Amino acid sequence: MTQTTEAKSTTTNLAKSVAALPPLPATAQEILACFGDEFIDADKVTAVVEGDPGICAKLLGLANSAYYGLTEPVNLISEAVSRVLGVETVRSLVLAMAIQQSFDRKGCRGFDSGRFWTQSLLTAECCKKIAATDEAADVEIRDLAYSTGLCHNLGLMALVHLEPKVTHTVLIAHREQAMPNTLAEMFVDALDTDHRNMTAILAANWSLPAPMVSAYQFRADPESGFSHRLGWIVAAAAVAVGNAAFEEEYYADLEPWASELGIPADDLQGMAVFGERQQERIQSLATKMTR
Repeated sequence: MTQTTEAKSTTTNLAKSVAALPPLPATAQEILACFGDEFIDADKVTAVVEGDPGICAKLLGLANSAYYGLTEPVNLISEAVSRVLGVETVRSLVLAMAIQQSFDRKGCRGFDSGRFWTQSLLTAECCKKIAATDEAADVEIRDLAYSTGLCHNLGLMALVHLEPKVTHTVLIAHREQAMPNTLAEMFVDALDTDHRNMTAILAANWSLPAPMVSAYQFRADPESGFSHRLGWIVAAAAVAVGNAAFEEEYYADLEPWASELGIPADDLQGMAVFGERQQERIQSLATKMTR
C-alpha cells in the first residue's frame, strides 16, 4: 500500500470514527436550542445549566474567582448567570464545556488543555471584536461570533480522542518548530486531514447552528464553495491570535481576510491584542474549563 493510499484510508477511517462518536450531550443540545430563541433570558440558560452539576460547579467557581472581585460569594447559578457572567458568555461556555465531555484526552500527553482553551477563548474574543467592527455582519453573525470562535478548534479534541499517539507527535513537533499557523499542514502530512476539517465534520454531525457549520466548512477549505462571512471572521481571528505569540517577521498573511472583510490587516492583528485585565479573565476562564 502506498503512502498516499494509507493516508486516504486513515482519513476515511477518521471520518467514520467521528460519525460514530456519541450523540451530542444533552446539555449541549439544550443550550443549542437557546441559540434559536430570540427571547433568551437568564432564567432559560440557568435551567439548562442546573441540569449539569459539573458545569454548574465550574461556572460558580469562575463567578467567585478573584478576577470578578465580588464582596460576597455567589452561591446560586442564577446569580452567576444574570449578575456576574452574563447570558451570552454562559451560553457559549456551556456549549463548549458540554461538547468536550464527549472526548477522552488522557491518552495524548502532548495535548495541553490549558493552552487549548486559552487559544480558543482568545479567538472567541477576537471574533467578537471583528464582528462588531464588520459593517456587513448582520445580527445573527454578531450573535454567533463568540461561540464560533470558542468552538473553532474542537476538531483537535476529536483527533486527540481518535488518534492520540499521532496527535501527540504532531503537537510536540509543532511546539518545537515554533512557527504560527502551521499546525494544519503538519496534521495533513501525518493524517491527510487536520483539526479544521474535523471541526467541520463534528459541527455538521452534531447539527450546530447552520452559520457555524458553514463557517467551519469554509475555514477547512476556502475553495469548497461554503463561503460565509462568519467563516471569514473566524479564519481571520484564528490567524491573528496565532500570530500574536510571535515576532512580526513570522506572522502569517492576514491580507486575504482583510480584503474580504474590508478591514485593514493591521487592524485585524490589533484585535488579537488584549489588555492585562482581559488576559487575566481569559486565563481564569481557561483554567476553569480544563478541570
